[in-house]
Amino acid sequence: MKEMKLLGRDKRVLAMLSAFAFLLVNAALAVPVINLNVQNIGEGSAPVTSPVDNGNIKFLLNSTNPDYITGVEVSFDKDVSAGSTIYVKLYDSSSNLLAVGSYTPSVDLPMNTALPINLPAQVQISQVENVAVVVQGP
Repeated sequence: MKEMKLLGRDKRVLAMLSAFAFLLVNAALAVPVINLNVQNIGEGSAPVTSPVDNGNIKFLLNSTNPDYITGVEVSFDKDVSAGSTIYVKLYDSSSNLLAVGSYTPSVDLPMNTALPINLPAQVQISQVENVAVVVQGP
């Protein structure tokens, strides 16, 4: 009769050890391993450089209703190469894109050349919060 009690106790201990081992294995498998390789800017297949350092922006307003922007005039402190694309983007206070205009010169533009870029549609000046100008080299 004593052997039966020992056998019952051993079964409970064995069941508890099995449950503990099961929990350990599941906990170990539940933690994913994520490896990230991060490169510094300019260390990829091609460095990202800007052909200009500084520029000036002038809004072109509707001649009969100056509450609306029809375009933007830009000029830069360095020459802009032929084949480059100049983008002008207007954003509202929630960072929503209001309008995009672009121009690709067919000849080199000397520094300080005033370049008008028309927008596809007029934008109410009171809506504009930010302006982004991007010069993408050829």
